[in-house]
Amino acid sequence: MRAYAPLLALTLAAGLAACGGSSGSSQAAPPASTDLTSCTPPGTTAYQSALPPKLSNLCLMVPSNGTVQPKAGVVAYELNTPLFSDYALKTRMIYVPSGGTVAYDDSAALDMPAGSIVAKTFAFAPDLRQPGTGAYLVETRVLVRTSSGWTGASYVWSPDQKDADLTPGGEVQSITFVDPSGTAQRSNYLVPSVNECSRCHDTASDGTNHLIGTTVRNLNRSHDYGNGPENQLTHLANLGILRGAPADPDAAPRLPAWNDSSTGTLDQRARAWLEVNCAHCHNPKGLASPYGLDLTASVTDPIRIGVCKDPVAAGPGAGGRPYDIIPGNPGNSILTYRLGSATPGVEMPQIGRSVVQAESLQLITDWITQMPLPAGLNCH
Repeated sequence: MRAYAPLLALTLAAGLAACGGSSGSSQAAPPASTDLTSCTPPGTTAYQSALPPKLSNLCLMVPSNGTVQPKAGVVAYELNTPLFSDYALKTRMIYVPSGGTVAYDDSAALDMPAGSIVAKTFAFAPDLRQPGTGAYLVETRVLVRTSSGWTGASYVWSPDQKDADLTPGGEVQSITFVDPSGTAQRSNYLVPSVNECSRCHDTASDGTNHLIGTTVRNLNRSHDYGNGPENQLTHLANLGILRGAPADPDAAPRLPAWNDSSTGTLDQRARAWLEVNCAHCHNPKGLASPYGLDLTASVTDPIRIGVCKDPVAAGPGAGGRPYDIIPGNPGNSILTYRLGSATPGVEMPQIGRSVVQAESLQLITDWITQMPLPAGLNCH
């Protein structure tokens, strides 16, 4: 069940500038609807300077039964460990212009050429224990690579599920559902404005937006493209999109799936979850860099990940707890306190969720419980 509560609307031109900037050209907007049976991506020549009013104008995907399918020329992908967004079901796609290539980089998010599009569609079902029953589309977030960086906005799906409208000002939707554990939930689900998208995607505090999830280590997994499972890096290389990748994907780094113990140790899976959900801000160049945390999975310095580290200007977010992480004592650690809260000003991450993910909170709790106190540190 959904109830719509739109927030302040912005003009498209101002919105795109706030989320990374546009070229400022004044090309005419495309028609308000597009014949999806015949159009090919990206559907419009003006999309790099002004996103069209309807998602269908981009010709990226076709909606069907609460999900979306990529059109020819658009590549679906999955992540080993995804960002948590109030238990939303997600479908991800990449479009790279014909002839465009992406250089293999085993550390940063893939640097796609101008004209590339990354789209992420969010859906819910009344009971997420049966995600294929009654699922409905909520929004599709679109990021476009322009000559000056990434820019984008969200499209909100209409009640008839046939198309989605550009919504640069964002909105909040009240969504009720049963989560995978069988618990009834109510989400104040945020469709982000173009200003809010920068709070996550300005990962280097340089005023421009960057991709987050599309790293080699998070893409290094299998996906069924219609002919059985195939490694995603291999698939992109075979399409001529990814250049320089090792022939054997086992030679590339791989982030574990946070909720699959067969893919990594407890420590590795907890660090993977923290990297994906927190490190876009908590890194030396991120928006939260003044706080001194670096939650990138490769960091080995225990203080940098919060062990026996005093909070910096946390205020009520500290909850009276003395350190970010106290090995063996999750109940007195700031990290679990903030991950276990849905109160604005306390909850972490601060944007993108309104309910607590009990499963990942348990993962982090277990991780801190078994964590030994590093030599030379004292949390007392």
